[in-house]
Order: sequence, then C-alpha cells, then structure tokens
Amino acid sequence: MDDKIINILVIDDSFDSEELIVSKLRTAGFTARSSRAEDEEDLLEAVSTHTPDIILYFDNMESITLKDTVACLKKDKSTKDCRVIAVSKSQKPNVVNAMYSGAVDASSLIEIEHLILIIDREHRSLLNARQISKYKKEFEESEKRCTLLLDSSRDAIAYIHEGMHVYSNQSYLELFGIAEHGELEGLPILDMVAVNSRDDFKDFLRGYTRNEEGIKKLRSNLRKPGGEEFMGEMELSPARIEGEPCVQIVIRQQNLNSDELERQLKLLSQQDQLTGLYSLQYCIDSLEKTIKDAEEHKYTAALMEIHIDNFDEIKKTVGVVESNQYIVAAAKALNKAIHDSDVISRYTHESFLVIAVNSNKDNIERYAKEIQQSILHLEARVNETNINTTCCIGIALIDSDSPDYHELLVRSEKAVNAAMENGVNQVVTYIPKKGELTQHEIDAKLKEQLTSALTNDNFVLHYQPVISLYGDTTERYEVFVRLENNETFQLIMPHEFIPATERIGMAIAVDRWVLFRAIKEFVNRRAQGITTQFFIKLSAASLKDETLMDWLSYQVKEKQIPANTLNFEIKESVAVTNLKYAKILGQKLKTIGCNFVLDEFGTNANPFQLLDHVDVDYIRLHRSLMEGLLENTQNQETVKRLTERAQKLNKQIIAQHVPDAGSLSIIWGIGVNFVQGYFFQEPSPKMEYDFTEMSA
Repeated sequence: MDDKIINILVIDDSFDSEELIVSKLRTAGFTARSSRAEDEEDLLEAVSTHTPDIILYFDNMESITLKDTVACLKKDKSTKDCRVIAVSKSQKPNVVNAMYSGAVDASSLIEIEHLILIIDREHRSLLNARQISKYKKEFEESEKRCTLLLDSSRDAIAYIHEGMHVYSNQSYLELFGIAEHGELEGLPILDMVAVNSRDDFKDFLRGYTRNEEGIKKLRSNLRKPGGEEFMGEMELSPARIEGEPCVQIVIRQQNLNSDELERQLKLLSQQDQLTGLYSLQYCIDSLEKTIKDAEEHKYTAALMEIHIDNFDEIKKTVGVVESNQYIVAAAKALNKAIHDSDVISRYTHESFLVIAVNSNKDNIERYAKEIQQSILHLEARVNETNINTTCCIGIALIDSDSPDYHELLVRSEKAVNAAMENGVNQVVTYIPKKGELTQHEIDAKLKEQLTSALTNDNFVLHYQPVISLYGDTTERYEVFVRLENNETFQLIMPHEFIPATERIGMAIAVDRWVLFRAIKEFVNRRAQGITTQFFIKLSAASLKDETLMDWLSYQVKEKQIPANTLNFEIKESVAVTNLKYAKILGQKLKTIGCNFVLDEFGTNANPFQLLDHVDVDYIRLHRSLMEGLLENTQNQETVKRLTERAQKLNKQIIAQHVPDAGSLSIIWGIGVNFVQGYFFQEPSPKMEYDFTEMSA
C-alpha cells in the first residue's frame, strides 16, 4: 500500500537508533526509507536529495538544536510541512518544551511502541494534509478554468445574488450594451427586464429561489439601459460564487455563428498538443484524400518524412523533456518553410510529415532542400545551450498508381533511413525496386504466418523481472511475446511483427493469446506454491475491444486470481489518443482487482495532465530517460521531478532499461519503486530470478 511507504530522517549521532526504528516500522507493516543527519549541513543535504515525511530529532545533539531543525525546515517550501518528533533515548521527554520548540509531539525509545503510534498518526496526518492541499489547488484551478470559460463564452452569463448582479461575462455586457463590468455590479436583475414583464419575472424568480428546482427557462421581454427592448430566453440554474449560493442566468444569443464555432472546435481537435501543427490523424486523413485525388489525375504530390539529425545528442545535452523545446522551435521553422497548400504534422518524437501537393519527381528534391535550410539556419536556445543541427528527408511520390497510405508511410520511412545512412542533411527519394513486395503483400504474407502461429502455438513468452528497490521480494515479471520462424527456427522479435498486427487487424487475437498463456502460467506456478505478478502489454485495438473485460472477468473469477496479480500496460501515447477508452478500462480493471500501468511515460510537456482523466496504479518511465543518466543531470532532474509528483499522487514508479550500477544508485536515491533492464536480467523463457538478492 502506498500509504505505508514512509520517508524517515533521523537526526542523531548514532546509527543504532535509526536501525531500531526502521526495524520496528517494518514490523508494523511500513516500507521505511531512512537517512540520517548529525548537523545542519547534513540536514540540508538530506532534504535536498529526498523530501522526508517524518523527522525524528534525538535529544542531546550538540551540533544542532530542535529549534534550529524546525527553523531550517521552514525555510524550504518542500519541507515546511514535515512532521518533527522529538525523541529521548533514556527518559520520558518533556512534551511541552518539545512542542514549544516546534515539534508535533515527543516520545522516547523506552516506549518505542508509543513512538511508532505517533509516527503512524503524524504520517497519516501529513498524507491527509497533502491531499487537502492537492484538492484545494485543483479546486482553485478549476474555478480559474470556469471563470475563463465563462469569460470566453458566446452565451450571455450572469450570476445573481439576492436579486443583484455579482458577476457577468463580456457577452452579457455586449448583449445589454454596457461598457464596463463596474456599471453592472450591484444593479438589480429586474432593471434588465422590460417594465411590462417585471411582475411575471419577480414571481418566477421568487418561486425559483425558494424551490431551487434545477434548470428552469423563462421567455421574457428584456430591456437595455437605453430603453431598447428585445425578446430573450433566460435559463436559470443554481450555482455558487466564492462559496456563496446564487443563481446563474444564461441568455442564449440567437445570432451565434455555430458553423464558425464548430470549425474552431474541429481545428482544436486536429492539432498536436506540443507543436501546434496538425495531428497525425489529420495528416493521415489528408494523405488518403491526396491519394484519391492523384488517382483521379487531379494532381501529383509527394509525402516527405523529415527527421532531425543528431537528436539523441540533443537529448543528452539538454535532457529528454527539455529537448521538446527544440522540437517546438523546429516545428515553427518548418511550418513557415512549406507552401500554403501543404499539410505538415508531427510524426514521431523527432520527425515530421509533409504532404506536398502539386509536386513531382522533377521538383520535389529541390523543394526538400529548401525545407532543409529552415532547420540548418535555426538556432534554438534551450537551458542556456544553443542548438543548431540539420535534418534528413525521405520522399515517397504520389501519383495515379500510388499504393494506400500504409505503403506510402513505409516508403517514406525507407527513404529517410537511407538518407540517414548517407550522413546528415541528406535527401533520398524512394524508388520501388523491380519485383519488390509492397507493404500490402508483406502484410498478407505475415497475416498467414500469424494465423498459423495462433493455430499451432508458435508464439513463445519471455519474462523480465520487475524488481523492488525497497525490500519487497514479491515475484513480478513483465511478459514479452516472441514469434517462432518455422523455416529458420529462430525467434522473431516483437518490433518486427507487433506493428503489423495493428494494420492487419490481428492485434486483439495476439493480445488474447498472450493473456491466456500468462494466466495459465500463473496457475501452474501457484500449484507449485509460487506467487507471481505479471505485467502484460495491451495494444490500442485491445483497449477498444468491448469483449475484453467480460473475458477477463470470467478468467479472474474462474481461476480465482488474487488482486494485483495482473497488471495491464498501455503506452502513454496510446492513452492520449484513446482517452475515453483508457479511462473506461482503468475504471473497469479496478472492479476485478487488476492494475493499470501507463508505459513510456514522462516525455510530453505536461504528462501528469493525463492522470486527471485516467486512474493508473503504476507509471513506467520512458526508456529514453535512462540514456546517459550518470552524466545527464537534466534527465536526473526529470526523473526526480516525475517520481516526486507521482508519489504525491500515490502512483508506483518503474524505471525500465536501467543500464548500470551507477544509474541504479541514482534511481534508488531519487525514490523510484521498481527497476528492470538487461543489467539485472534480459527477457528469458524461464522465471528464475532471485528477488531476495536486491533486498539483501
């Protein structure tokens, strides 16, 4: 349980007290993380590394007093709420003096059971305070968003308290021809109603205020301050403003340009959140239309994939998350460089797609080189570092004989890979080789192979340990699937066939096979007295599969699978593009005792915004955050920030692809819960990892 994880800082000149208390806390069911300080310098260093929950100050310290300890903590916002408990080693403490000095309570090692109860109480109090602070902040942010929405609404909206205006938005002022908000505050709502309609309105408002019957509508003759009258429909509903009850009045404007509003909303949904360019889905839709137009000989076109050169070096220099700032700058530069009739979207983290209409084999490479100049001359400044690089461009031509968009994307990717192999700042146009299979033909062949594999059990499961850094020896394994090649008897890795399963509609079938085999393996191990938890990947197709939960519920009940045994992983990018389905799946998994894992997390500009909508139990950090972790302080800061924020939200953190012992030590110091990677053990068909090794 996350509420049983407690961070202790012991201020004492001896290790014995720390070890005794940590041992007692573990016996009481806590996962205790401890550190020790002997003076103010140690204290400042300890809290800068990891924010403690409880600080135990032992008496008779010469180098730092209890008052100094409390004062030191109050200087930093991150530690000002830490609970300080005074502890005496040999006698009953003076509780009053300790509390006057700033401690929340006092106890002694003589009555250590009492001390443990105080720690438990204060830890729960701290967690509650953090939750209250979180909810208060969320409430304030929600109110701000509501105010912004009201201010930007095309509907005329006002809040009325005891018949007087206490708030009105700009549309309300414009409707009645009033210039300033100050002219309306304190003005009776009755003044906005025509004289011949006031009696009816007063009766209606009096009855509504008395009964508060939800939403009610009244069509009435309204009046502007200058005397001009007009007919309007008023919609009344109960509301609150600054905690006080009031009535919200909405007057619908009949002249609202709904077509324009719909256009704006549609445009918003078509944008990439980071760069402001078109979304990938919009680009694919446009690509399909372009292919169709080219088939009808309306024009020829080209698909260009633009890949930023040396982007791995940029990430190492400024950090994974900070590198997004360069991507935003590159997106703006590219958007200025393309023709007005072209479509540009973000494709992968460091690549873009451009649909160039009215282009052909004679002019497209010249156009591509012009686009390259926009990146070549771009100098972006990120974290006091100037970044200047180049880009490679791969081109797939679109004419009356072009294949579908899947094949065009494959062609542009082959072309950009060839360009990158040639060096930096290269352009390559894809020319199909004679006799070369199209992607459609390749997929058809793979579909036959996958169907055979499902029928004949030619898939193989491999397992990689997910290891606790804090003494939890429970067996946890992530499940990976491999495909046996019947001809060479070698294993085909998932990246070679999993993407194709989505294209050819077999992702759900493969996911279901993996699930069934993992559950079967759990049952076999349970029969041997071994308890194992599994982390299992789900595709975007399975996320939207309406039959998954019924099948899974039956399996959990029929096999009597305990809670927390099955943990289902969805990539962050998949959850973002399928938000509705991810939210529903997370809710339903809870009802049957299964956990939800957000995979490849943390490289977007505001990753935690997703957690406002999707309830997950685990967060697995994006693999790129582990690259060069020992030297890359930006990645270290990013991992620390993500971990601390996740812990406040009671989410467990998994670091994947941990490369070495040095990176492990950094991750442990930051407070990550679980680790995995080839450094510990590569995926294997056997589950033989010794989970007690790390706890030792």
